[in-house]
Amino acid sequence: MKLALIVALVVASSASMLAQKKQIAPEPNNLPAMQIPARLTPADIVLPNSASKQEEETQAATFRRIFSTDVRSQFHYWPFNTASGDILKYDPKSRTLNLARNRAIIATNITGVDIGIMRSTNGGRAWTFDIVKNTSDIFFGMPNFGWVNPDDVSDASKYATAIYGIRYPIPALSYGGMSLWNRTTNGVYELPLSDQTAPGPGYDVQMGDLYADNVLGALHYAGTLNTSAGAQYGAYGYFNFNLVVEDYGTAPTIPSAWALDKWIASDVPSSSFNAPVLISGDDEGTLYSCFNNIQAESEPGQRSIQVSKSTDNGKTWGALNAMPRELLSEYATARGGDIGFQPGQSPYQGGAFIVTGKDSYSFFFRYLYGLASQTQQGALDSILGYQIVEAAYKNGTWKLNEVANLNTITIDAFSIQDSVSQSIGAVAIVGNENGRGHEVQVAKTADGQNLVVKYIDINPDRQNTFAAVRRFSASGSNYTEGEAYTSNFDTDIFVTSRPIGSSEWTQAVNCTDDADMSIRTYMPDVVPSLDSIPVVRMIGTNANAAATLPRQVFQLVWNGTAAIDFSMLNPLATSVESEERTYDFRFNNVAPNPVNSMAEVTFTLDRPAMTTIEVYDIIGNKIASVYSQFLNAGLQGVNVDASQFAPGTYNIALVVDGQRTMKSFVVVR
Repeated sequence: MKLALIVALVVASSASMLAQKKQIAPEPNNLPAMQIPARLTPADIVLPNSASKQEEETQAATFRRIFSTDVRSQFHYWPFNTASGDILKYDPKSRTLNLARNRAIIATNITGVDIGIMRSTNGGRAWTFDIVKNTSDIFFGMPNFGWVNPDDVSDASKYATAIYGIRYPIPALSYGGMSLWNRTTNGVYELPLSDQTAPGPGYDVQMGDLYADNVLGALHYAGTLNTSAGAQYGAYGYFNFNLVVEDYGTAPTIPSAWALDKWIASDVPSSSFNAPVLISGDDEGTLYSCFNNIQAESEPGQRSIQVSKSTDNGKTWGALNAMPRELLSEYATARGGDIGFQPGQSPYQGGAFIVTGKDSYSFFFRYLYGLASQTQQGALDSILGYQIVEAAYKNGTWKLNEVANLNTITIDAFSIQDSVSQSIGAVAIVGNENGRGHEVQVAKTADGQNLVVKYIDINPDRQNTFAAVRRFSASGSNYTEGEAYTSNFDTDIFVTSRPIGSSEWTQAVNCTDDADMSIRTYMPDVVPSLDSIPVVRMIGTNANAAATLPRQVFQLVWNGTAAIDFSMLNPLATSVESEERTYDFRFNNVAPNPVNSMAEVTFTLDRPAMTTIEVYDIIGNKIASVYSQFLNAGLQGVNVDASQFAPGTYNIALVVDGQRTMKSFVVVR
């Protein structure tokens, strides 16, 4: 981890409250239902800028504009949890890139929509719009898609395709339920989900995760259901529609193996501890659904991973295969901590799930660990690390693998509040955590040999300061003005990878080390290769009210006009600072911790090396160099006199031949 970032740089993010309070609690309050927009209004029509954006040459990325939004961007790709995870696909057969698209037809108001797929045959340099349906009956919001190609044709426009999203009937433009627009050999037709029997009393299908099964030709859905009539929020639904025989294999239902009683209950009907469900499958047609929940028999706060599978095309689902909770504690202990957990709203923001073979799969989540609070049970008093972690299952065994270190607890995002802006005569932004967190996604390379993880994080080397922007917080329909927003860090896209047969991930590469704020980023679940990784980003543009905001703020606005940009990332073309992940050395422990006199620093060298031990304060200033020697390979131990430092939290750096890694320690008296 680079210098003291895991603690010091959270001060610059919206997570600074968490970082500075210490005593971070492991679980949030019950998570409220995520409501999709009930209707479109004239204010949601935000015509795009006519000027095209120049291509940007960056460290490993060239972004090209695909299109700009014509209504507020959340109606194109919903910015929360897993609801927009199926918008971008790379097809190895046709070697095309494909992006779901809904283009509003606008006179004074919205009068129709083109629904289809943007497609590129030349690696994203040029795009065409394959319109599946043009209609003046509805506007179609937040499109996701899936397709099947059982006949192995090489023309992507001929694949049986289903585009899934929300219908907003014209002229009312109010929520009209979910539907599929299907294009098959029999033509194009709409399949409204409201025409089907409800999956359960008080429940309707809403946004969720899709998986296209090429073995049997079906599009599978799994998601958290919409509720009415006081039904308990947090229930999961499932259906599949076969695009070959053009009928439901399983109509919308709540599988008994996923029932609400499998997980800990919420104390109010409108909230839940349950996180989004993800669905995938293997090459033999077996389906797998992954949950990140607190099981019914667990204590509050004991969240882990569970997977249910189906071998009969979704008709029945098996019992939950739960990862042992003790693995999470052991993971923290092995890194010098006492406890660890998924902090804040992170479970609700989703994770990433991939099937790597028969009964072999991985789930990726964010994990915070450190030293236990002495005054509040189950809370952290000092952060030691925040990471993306892989929970991998194979041959009956669960294993946790470190994937990447994170620089901040949360990523900032903002919405513009129209009524407050009008009342104060200035742009009023409402601060949010990014609805998709660090936007962790996982993919296979087309040859099936490697896994790739993409995520976003702040860039600690690029701090921005700007004129004060008035910032508000929301509580229901009430808004309270808080401290003005005056600085942030650039947000970039990072990529790491590993061979399918390995558990060791490469050092993460910052692929967009530039001045833009990469956010709302999407990677397909198959990528061409390790040096060709397609990504789309959706950043706010300076239209309408956002024109008066600094670039580093309006690019983070999720409810205004946005630009849809594409890049083919090449992490192999980018050199990275070599850290602990080279495995030439390993920083084992600092003990005791906390310490009041002498601490032993233990580490392992794989080869002879010049070794230095340094101490940094909590904001990253170097305050002492306490050891420097040329050492032979092997397990090493060095005593460090902590009595020379005032009580507080510090970071101790192990530097081996110029490569640095750090751990936190606490000095007490």
